[in-house]
Amino acid sequence: MFWLIWQMGILLLLAIAAGVAIGHQIWSGDARSAEADKALSDNARLRQENENLARRLGEVSVQPSVKPTDPAPVDAPKAEVDDKAKTDADAPAAKPVPKPASPAGQDDLTRIKGLGPKAAAALQAGGITRIAQIADWSDTDIEVWDDRINGRGRIVRDDWVGQARNMIGEAG
Repeated sequence: MFWLIWQMGILLLLAIAAGVAIGHQIWSGDARSAEADKALSDNARLRQENENLARRLGEVSVQPSVKPTDPAPVDAPKAEVDDKAKTDADAPAAKPVPKPASPAGQDDLTRIKGLGPKAAAALQAGGITRIAQIADWSDTDIEVWDDRINGRGRIVRDDWVGQARNMIGEAG
């Protein structure tokens, strides 16, 4: 009987030692899984992306008030479009411009579905005050303005250019 109790005691001590070793392995952080590492790196990446977006959003709202006379980066692609229109003999002479919605010669840009007051304010701060200007946007212009107003594809998704062209056609 004494021999049986002695063997059980040894087995209990071995089980306790194994439990302590496994617990130490788990709780020490050395056995972190690949999924946990991926989650931590994704978290750090998303935090950085969030900070960058907040910084860019601050630049869009602050930049025009600091230097209102700076030309918008959209002017360069627009000049190419204008040069092409001048050299193309089949192009119409001028597109009809809708009547301004305000006495200052600005259109109400929020008439375009999906273009809210904040986006309209950012566009106006960047020099886009007329629906005709939106109707003339190229793909490059769309990308530039989508980045500047942090639209996340809203311009293409809501087809602002198509809506603007329809409004120009209705006004003319």
